[in-house]
Amino acid sequence: MTVETEVKEIKKRGKTAKGRDEYLKYLRGEKITRKEAMLAMCFQCSAFYQDGKIDCGSTLCPLYNFMPYRHVKDVPADTEK
Repeated sequence: MTVETEVKEIKKRGKTAKGRDEYLKYLRGEKITRKEAMLAMCFQCSAFYQDGKIDCGSTLCPLYNFMPYRHVKDVPADTEK
């Protein structure tokens, strides 16, 4: 998928949600901060929140604690070795 196609899809189907502007900024080649990158990744990974601004439930994802719509707060890493 090209960048132009991706931008069109986001504008057509993507919800106005946390990470949308950051992801578009990234696609335009602009510099983004670490926090913006985390929000953009969640937006992209959650299929632009087409199903709504809901918790993805991916507690094994390393970025889950930064997911803006999570229900579970501060999921600890598994300390078992």
